[in-house]
Amino acid sequence: MGALRLKIAVLAGSLALTAACASTPTYREAANSRSSGYTDTQIETNRYQVGYRLNDDDVAKAQSLALRRAAELTLQKGFDTFEIVSQSANRDTERERTHHMPGRGDTVVQRNCGLLGCSTTVSRFPDDPFYHDIETERNTTVVMLEIILSDKDASVSPSLYDASEVFANLAD
Repeated sequence: MGALRLKIAVLAGSLALTAACASTPTYREAANSRSSGYTDTQIETNRYQVGYRLNDDDVAKAQSLALRRAAELTLQKGFDTFEIVSQSANRDTERERTHHMPGRGDTVVQRNCGLLGCSTTVSRFPDDPFYHDIETERNTTVVMLEIILSDKDASVSPSLYDASEVFANLAD
């Protein structure tokens, strides 16, 4: 019965972790190419490629976060406006299959301690119907913007964005 409790505890922990991962994304720099967050690369003087990778399939949210980074980068570089010259969005689903099937011969060591001492029980783990192939699915969305930084007046062209306004509207 102890093995069943352990399996239930592991399953409950996995579900709690999954629920935590499904929460609202945090705006941050990507730690690596597969993690959620923003990236930016200078292409030439005042021209950048800005991207946001979101571990979700919400293109609108990823686009908002990429726009926020474009505005933030514009302000950090000392400019007032930016123009988006190209943009793309890519959604992808990654599937991973995990094979976990403890079979005969696997052992479980259990140690129980009480007031009068400890006892150790070693038993073989029987075939278990709970353990089988587990398929995990992860959706990702990547939005890429190519922007040009400038100090032009945003009111002269509908393609120019006022970085301060965009950042204020999209910041948490």
